[in-house]
Amino acid sequence: MKTLPSQTELLHIPMWLIQTLKQGRISLQTNGAENVQLQIENKKIDINFLQEELLKTILELESQMEKESILKRLKTLKNLAEKLKQNGFTITISYKGQTLLTLGSEAQPTISQMVTGTKTIEVNNLIELIKLVR
Repeated sequence: MKTLPSQTELLHIPMWLIQTLKQGRISLQTNGAENVQLQIENKKIDINFLQEELLKTILELESQMEKESILKRLKTLKNLAEKLKQNGFTITISYKGQTLLTLGSEAQPTISQMVTGTKTIEVNNLIELIKLVR
């Protein structure tokens, strides 16, 4: 039986991508439809989801797979964002070109800092993020 990678192992993936791939674009398609655009440039990764269904599926899978509390998952995200900032890296998560979250060195949180407890996670579009999580 296959086991899923641990959260610690998963945290290494974005760091590895940024360090290994200096610049480029990747487009992921299924059945001829573009689902995700990944752009890497200048220590920054932008993950742009083009299909709402894919993003919702990922969010649902994550919540089903994780039996941990929301606070523990937030701590994991916080750890990733802080590690990104320490190395001068940024990840943005977007939906149809509209940035939802910024993690790492370019994050400039305002009110979201009170919730996350860190300056390394910026919620760029709370309303759209809530719509997608529902």
